[in-house]
Amino acid sequence: MALFDRFRRRRRNDGPERARATSQTLADLKGFLAEREGVEGYIEPPTPDFAMTLVLVAADGEFMRRPVKDAKQAHEVCVDHGVPVYDARIVGYPKRMRDFERGVRQPRIGLDDLPPLEVTDDPDVDD
Repeated sequence: MALFDRFRRRRRNDGPERARATSQTLADLKGFLAEREGVEGYIEPPTPDFAMTLVLVAADGEFMRRPVKDAKQAHEVCVDHGVPVYDARIVGYPKRMRDFERGVRQPRIGLDDLPPLEVTDDPDVDD
């Protein structure tokens, strides 16, 4: 180490934390959107350590976080699939996402759990 090496400018290390949006990450997001129901998108702002990310949260709380180029790209991915998109700084994250991380599973309601539908075919009944 030379005497003045510590005063030289060092290049910023863009390691794995500074991942960028690639075709593979976009394919992952689109695959998640196609395979799950009730998905919502949450845009996370960039920080000094991490790039801007899009978090997709399914109805059961399962989620996927991937980097995106910018907010416009995140909106395009969500709008193309008819998914609502929110700003995570403003609205926060849904409770089901935290429950999923803790292993809490929400009970699902099936058609067998619903009460029977009463249908009357009497045309004389006034509505």
